[in-house]
Parts: sequence; C-alpha cells; structure tokens
Amino acid sequence: MTATTPLQQHAAMVMDVVPAAMDAIRLAMRRGAYDHLSVPQFRCLNFVAQRPDCSISEIAAFLGVTMPTASAMADRLVKAGLVQAQAGAFDRRRSQLQATAAGQAQLAQIQQRAQADLETALAVCTSQELQSLQAGLALLGRIFRSDTPQR
Repeated sequence: MTATTPLQQHAAMVMDVVPAAMDAIRLAMRRGAYDHLSVPQFRCLNFVAQRPDCSISEIAAFLGVTMPTASAMADRLVKAGLVQAQAGAFDRRRSQLQATAAGQAQLAQIQQRAQADLETALAVCTSQELQSLQAGLALLGRIFRSDTPQR
C-alpha cells in the first residue's frame, strides 16, 4: 500500500527515517562499548542503568535470552564492578540490579563517544538544515513524549 495523503506520506517518512537514525545511534554506542564490553553486555548494562532494581528475568526478556544466559551476563557485570545485585525487598531469592557509579561512568563515556560520532555526521549540514532538524526533532519530541493519550 502506497502513501497517498499527506499524513500517510509523513508517517511513512517517520517510519523510514527514525529507524535509520536509531541504527546510527546504536552503531555509535556499540562502537564506543567495544573497548570494554561485548554488545550484549553493553545492552544489559544500559538496561540495568535505565531500570534500577530490575530482575534477571526482566533482563532475559529484554535481551531475548534464557534466564541462565541473563544471569551469567549479570554476574560478569557484577564481577567487573559495573552492576551490583541486592536481595529483593519482598523476595530474597530475587536479585534487584542497579548500575554502580563505575557502570554509570562507563555508559557516560560510551554516550560521549556516540555523541561525537553524531556531531561528525551532522557536520555536513548547513545552519539552516540544522535549524530545520532541530524544529523537526522538537516536534517529534512533543508528539511522542506527550503525556496526553494518543488518539
């Protein structure tokens, strides 16, 4: 089905461009992580940092791996000092994971490298193009970060 109305055309453009932009961000983040972490370890650490007190089962579901695989990955991050595990408040058999200060610092370093890569990519744009990009991103942020329910 081809997009015919302006709204369909714009929705199709968003569907085309946003995944490509996310792929570039993901690639830049992974490139920065290779020095210290495997890609799955980076994804696990990032997940834990974004969701403090998450469980091994939540990591397994996010990564699409088995519980033993997620547990082994979390153990490696704990041994590296990037994640800490605490017994759950309601169920002592369930560990709650948090990123340590070292883990947060590692992620910040990776994000800084990724941002530098994106700055390099954007350097080919004119100031007018950058202003248009800023306006477009602000609009997307307003639409998709809105607290109002989607229609």
